[in-house]
Amino acid sequence: MNIEQIGEPIRVLAVFSGGCIKPLRFNWAGRTYTVSRVNARWTDRGGGGYCLHYSVQVGEETYYIHFSSAEVQWRLDQVIVS
Repeated sequence: MNIEQIGEPIRVLAVFSGGCIKPLRFNWAGRTYTVSRVNARWTDRGGGGYCLHYSVQVGEETYYIHFSSAEVQWRLDQVIVS
């Protein structure tokens, strides 16, 4: 297993329904990644806002992404490649 730290802004297409946000796909480094499953989600509060964190599955790879309310920005944190 290889864990790669990224920390870059990304563009995300998400569905807002029933008070929840579900990422569907994201663009990073000129490529579109379609989310096949949301593995986990959690909220981190502090620093004048909150962050919505997601572990999402794209094929065999796991991506950790988050939305920062303070920055109004999505970011890709990590990629885990099996």
